[in-house]
Amino acid sequence: MKTPRFWQNKNYLSLLLWPLSIIYLAAFIIKSKLTKTLKISKKVICVGNLTMGGSGKTPTALAIGQILQEMKIDFAYLTRGYKGRNKEILFLDKYQQYDSTITGDEPLLLKELAPTIISKKRAKGALEIDKNKQLQAVILDDGMQNNSLHKDLTILVIDNSLLFGNNMIFPSGPLRQSIKSGLKEADLIVSIGNQLKTYPNLPHDKIVKACIVCKNAKDFNNHELLAFCGIAYPQKFFNLLKDNNLNVVDNISFPDHFKYSDKDLQKICQLSYKKNLRLITTKKDWIKFPKKYQDKIEYLDIELIFDKPKDRKSTRLNSSHLVISYAV
Repeated sequence: MKTPRFWQNKNYLSLLLWPLSIIYLAAFIIKSKLTKTLKISKKVICVGNLTMGGSGKTPTALAIGQILQEMKIDFAYLTRGYKGRNKEILFLDKYQQYDSTITGDEPLLLKELAPTIISKKRAKGALEIDKNKQLQAVILDDGMQNNSLHKDLTILVIDNSLLFGNNMIFPSGPLRQSIKSGLKEADLIVSIGNQLKTYPNLPHDKIVKACIVCKNAKDFNNHELLAFCGIAYPQKFFNLLKDNNLNVVDNISFPDHFKYSDKDLQKICQLSYKKNLRLITTKKDWIKFPKKYQDKIEYLDIELIFDKPKDRKSTRLNSSHLVISYAV
């Protein structure tokens, strides 16, 4: 489904759904209390968020992975492969092609940087990783609401243009747990983008500012574009294109984690040909396409850059931020 608009502002519909939110929150708390937590010999870094997608969690997980590589720390990603059909423990090879309907889309991005393991049961996947003596750490993708695995460092990702939406629990709003419990659980908060919305109780001593930069925006200069994507907040992608002065003539949005059929992609390509527009999408979408469509469609290549507030120089997150909370 597409992200409901009312998740951004409280209205009669969000209030009407509030009883269901109470049930959802109660079930979440009970499950968290009853879940046994496994501790493995590897250090576990959790990258997560408090909302139902759209915060920039995957770019952050990739940026943290680059930092570990710079620190000469061997690690693997552990993910549940959201929207993927795979039910077994699956080890993804960097050079092998996979069907996104089996793996989900995020693992296909993560595997380009480091070994990636898909496991619906996080603890079982972690035990398999623990057998590998070469690995020193695990980056747990989207694990804040999962207590089955002990976390040595929890990184909360927040998008400043969205923050926590209407601050209400699903389905009344986008929150997966209460803001108070999430902020308390987080050791580090990655705050992405300019501050457009404010939340009064953010612990500023935990915040590291960051921004999304486009690595290949110049490749699309002086071209008229047809932009499309299937992400939680498609307007973020369209705004990013415009912020980079790219000429978006038309755009199409699909539901989050959309499974494109051959017919869908064929229609998009025909529309671009008819209007003489160059096609552009997100890498998260593009990586799911068959090769014949990857050759016809291009993606905007992005990277998360951490910011030093004092001198405003963009840099990756300083290793010391990790070392403080994470004993290498």
